[in-house]
Amino acid sequence: MLDRRLGAVLAEVLLAGFVAGVTVFLADLLPSWGWPEVFSPSTPVPAACAVVLVLLRRRFTVSALLAATVLFGLFPATGVALAVVAHTAGARGRRWPLFGLTALLPAAVVLLTQPAFRWQYVLVVIAVSTVSCLVLPALAGAMQAQQARLVVALRDRARLKERSRLAEEMHDQLGHRLSLITMFSGALEVAAEGKDPELRQAAGHVRSTAKLALEELRESLGILRPEEPVEITEDAGTKADIEGLVASSRDAGLDVAFDWRGSDLGGVRPPVRRAVHRLVREALTNVHKHAAGASVTVVVDHGPDLVKVVVRNSAEQVAAERLPGTGRGLNGLRERVRLLGGTFNAGPDPEGGFAVTAELPHRANAPLVEETGEERPGRIQSGLLLTTGLAAVAALLLTTLAFVPPLTPADREDPLASVKIGMTPEEVEAWFGPNEPAAHAASEGYEPPIPGDSYCVYIAAADPPDAETAAIFRFCFGDRGLVEKTWFEVPVPEETP
Repeated sequence: MLDRRLGAVLAEVLLAGFVAGVTVFLADLLPSWGWPEVFSPSTPVPAACAVVLVLLRRRFTVSALLAATVLFGLFPATGVALAVVAHTAGARGRRWPLFGLTALLPAAVVLLTQPAFRWQYVLVVIAVSTVSCLVLPALAGAMQAQQARLVVALRDRARLKERSRLAEEMHDQLGHRLSLITMFSGALEVAAEGKDPELRQAAGHVRSTAKLALEELRESLGILRPEEPVEITEDAGTKADIEGLVASSRDAGLDVAFDWRGSDLGGVRPPVRRAVHRLVREALTNVHKHAAGASVTVVVDHGPDLVKVVVRNSAEQVAAERLPGTGRGLNGLRERVRLLGGTFNAGPDPEGGFAVTAELPHRANAPLVEETGEERPGRIQSGLLLTTGLAAVAALLLTTLAFVPPLTPADREDPLASVKIGMTPEEVEAWFGPNEPAAHAASEGYEPPIPGDSYCVYIAAADPPDAETAAIFRFCFGDRGLVEKTWFEVPVPEETP
């Protein structure tokens, strides 16, 4: 157990390191590809946030997913972290409306934080990156979880079939022999009647002992048979199902208090839900048989990793008529819980009553451990698949960010078409750059008149090196933001030989 936990911690550390490395690598490359500074900060804040979300994704899955999508909208370099969180959310069976909402969040974040003219970025870069970093990992996680549940179900079915086959074989062999012993001893008992009382008594003792042994054999082997009562349905083990069992016991005169803690068990794998049903039903049946006058408390606690079931009855104040029992029910429950990897305890409690307690691991993606204590090989395969998938996501994100750079106003045929009157100096500077004193100096004598009560900034356009003139953008600002936008040409001075 310690080795598995150490391995899990090491895997999380390596995964967090991989995410941090890819995030820092992409953040360093974005400025050279023309991305604005807001998307590629020099501080390690985005990488640190990405690592925190990756480490918290198992405990706070929904919150981590929402935060990762918002972070991705602000900093596309954190796309790998979003892929890791989305994969975990998909594996845990989160509802698809949640993924629909998170798929729209990155575009919404960009629309709220960036100028409206960046439609190419919103529709192309974010759309493609969201598919590769959110949708595909979530689908992969859901399919892996479904495959794991199917493998567990098939393995449980194979075990039950094998146990049933062994039970039938043992019953056929030993039952046949015990039946012969019973028959022969009965014949001997009849033959000795009136002739040898001691022989007749011994034959009767052998017959009764063999009959009792046959009954005990059938009870013991019955535990191995995968028999399910017909009343167990697909809703077995849910809150409504357990409430029905409690209501039936109350109708039969039992004083039962019911306490359900945590969410419902609708998303828990069926073998665990059926075990919860059997535990509560068998425990209540035993109270009816052996302590009908006692009060009972039924508690189902659905935690993040376990489903805990406790059925406790108080010491009976008034003696009631006891019904016979074989003990087969508790033995069957103990075996069922053990097969599911849980723990089971049944016995008197310190207050004089009786308690049945069971803890069942319910997570479908929990590692399946054989009785030898070794982890199933599928976990290693899943780790390799996750590593390969993250490498593919990183490559797709790198390709998208490298070959689909954001559209800036200077890339258009009319560079000033997207710059709107009223924009702030910061909004204009984000795409054209800061004021250039050299461009201001070169504009003297060539620029048009400056509007009154305003100040202007000058930015030189990137012209071909062999051009005789250079274009200069001029933006004039007043109290209400941008009041004029224009551009003009100035002659390029000849270079001194």
